[in-house]
Amino acid sequence: MTETGGKFRFLQFSDVLLDSKLTHPGMSNTNLTHSNFALPREERGERAREILEATINAFALAKTEKVDAVIIPGGLWDNVTVTGFTVNTLIEAVASLGEIPVYIAPGHRDFYTRSCLYTNDMLSARGYRHWPANVHIFTSEHFAAVAHPSRSDVAFIGRAFSKASRRTERILSGKLPKLPSAKINIGVFAGTLESHPSVIADASRQQVQKPLVYPFSEDELANQDLTYAAVGNIKEAYQITTNDEKLLGAYAGCLAGGTFDELGPRYAILGEIEIDSNGRSVVELVPQELDVRRMMLVTVDVSGLGDEDIRDEILVNLEESGVRADCDIIAINLEGRHKPGANPKEIADQMAGDFYHLLVVDNTRADYLAERFDQRTTEWKYIEAMLEMKTRAEKAKNQELGGDSLTGIPGADVSGKTVEDALYYGLDALRTKKVVVKNVG
Repeated sequence: MTETGGKFRFLQFSDVLLDSKLTHPGMSNTNLTHSNFALPREERGERAREILEATINAFALAKTEKVDAVIIPGGLWDNVTVTGFTVNTLIEAVASLGEIPVYIAPGHRDFYTRSCLYTNDMLSARGYRHWPANVHIFTSEHFAAVAHPSRSDVAFIGRAFSKASRRTERILSGKLPKLPSAKINIGVFAGTLESHPSVIADASRQQVQKPLVYPFSEDELANQDLTYAAVGNIKEAYQITTNDEKLLGAYAGCLAGGTFDELGPRYAILGEIEIDSNGRSVVELVPQELDVRRMMLVTVDVSGLGDEDIRDEILVNLEESGVRADCDIIAINLEGRHKPGANPKEIADQMAGDFYHLLVVDNTRADYLAERFDQRTTEWKYIEAMLEMKTRAEKAKNQELGGDSLTGIPGADVSGKTVEDALYYGLDALRTKKVVVKNVG
C-alpha cells in the first residue's frame, strides 16, 4: 500500500433491496396510498429479476470504468426474503472485479448479525460461495476506519446497522475515527438526513410524526471533516451540501425501482475525488442509469369528460410525463368526476396492449350532481337526505363533537366523506344496477 495522490474514482449505489416482495404500495412521493398501486405477482417476479440484473450491471460498470472502489451504504438485499441464487450471483459479480475493493455498510433491511449472509460462516452453512478478499463489510454499529488496499492516502469510515441498534440516536453525534495517513476520508453509512426533501414531504403528510432512523444534519456531517460521505437509507437521490454549496456527500437513491414509490430514473453514482495543490478536495458526481425500465405514475383528471375525450386526455398526459411505452412500467391514476355513463377505466384498460405494462387504478366517479333532478323523484329525495346528512357530519367534526357525528353513539365514527361515498354508491346502484367500490376522496 504505497501509492498515493492522483484522482480517486468510485462507484456508489444502495437501497436495491434485492428479493424484496415489491408489495409495499408506498406512494410517499404522492398523496396516494391505495394498495392497488402494486404490481401483480407475475410482474413482481420478473421485476425482481431485472433489479438483480441492474445490480450486476453496476458491478460491470465499475470494472469497465476501472474505478478504485465500489461503495454500498446499505440496502443491498432484504434479509428475510433474499435467495441463495441472488447471494451467489452477487458474490460472483463482486469476485469478477478482481482487486477493485468493495465496501458494504449493512442497512436496516440487510442489517448485520453473526447469523446473516454477510458472514462466511453462514454462507458455508448454506452451501453458498464465500465473499472474496476484495470485499470489506462493516460489522459494528460503531464507526471504524479502514485503509484502501493500494492507496495509503484513502480511508473509508463506516458502520453497520445491527438488529440490536437503537436506530433513533443521532448517528454523527460523536467524532468519527480517522487514519493518520489518509488525506481522502470517505464516510460509508445508512442514515436519515433531516432536511432531505422526501423526509420533509413525508413529515407533512403524517398526522403523528415517526422518529427518524439514525438522523443527522448538514452541520453534523460538515463537522466530521469527511472528504465525502456515501449515504444510504433514502430512496431519492440527493446531494448534501452546506449553505455555501460545498458538497459534503450524496444519496444515490435506490438503484432500480420496484414499487410506485420509486418513480422515474434511478441511479448509481460515478464519483471522482481529487485533492488540489492547495489541499482542498474537489468532488465530481455523475449519475448512471443502469436499469432497463422506469416505474412511472401518471395522474389523469377526467373531470367533465365523456368517453370520446378520455382516451385523448390519457394520451396527452402520458406524453407529457415522458413515459417510454415500450419499456416502462406505468400506473395510471384516474381522478375526477366524469360525465355520467362514461367508463374511464374501461377506456384505459383497452390501451394496455400499446404499452410494456399498464396498471390502471380508477379513483373517479360519475358527476351525477351536475345534472338537474326532478324534485318529485326518488333520486332527488335520496340525494337531499344524504347531502343533509353529510352537512351534519362535517359540522359535527368541525365542532369536535364527541361520539358518532350522525347518531351520537360513543366510539362510532362516520365522517362526511363516508356519507358522500354512500351517496354516490347509492346513485350508482340506482342508475347502473351495480356498485364498484373505489378509493375515492
